[in-house]
Amino acid sequence: MKLTEYLNPRLVVFDITPGAVSEILAQLIAPLVEDEGLSGADRVLEALLAREQVLSTGIGSGIAVPHAISEAIASPHLIVGLSQTGVDFRAMDDAPVHVFFVLLSPPDRAGHHIRLLARIARLARHPEFLDGLRECRTGEEVLSQIHEYESEHV
Repeated sequence: MKLTEYLNPRLVVFDITPGAVSEILAQLIAPLVEDEGLSGADRVLEALLAREQVLSTGIGSGIAVPHAISEAIASPHLIVGLSQTGVDFRAMDDAPVHVFFVLLSPPDRAGHHIRLLARIARLARHPEFLDGLRECRTGEEVLSQIHEYESEHV
């Protein structure tokens, strides 16, 4: 199980713009609506917001990992979002977030969801990995960066 199995270049969002948490999350799930025809976008957004109300997924060091389990999702999806300037996502360290990993899974894949979150957490411990992501300009470069670090460090 590798993160790159759940990511494609169309699921990378560049230039996340500042706004309320709900607006940022809407920007992040937009590729699923546009490219994959997600019909339950409102339910997915509600699930992500409900998770944020429990505790911010802005884990610090410029990273956020919004995630949710929703019946509106048929299979696990990983979305990567990048913001060069950083956005306020109510991170635990109050620092702006530059890198988002959004993980969405159906209810029957909850265990798988947890394992993918653990993989993201292991990668996020590498500052050079995150710096490399911030330098990416295409979805293909993002996938290559993730693939390289998954192969070496996870």
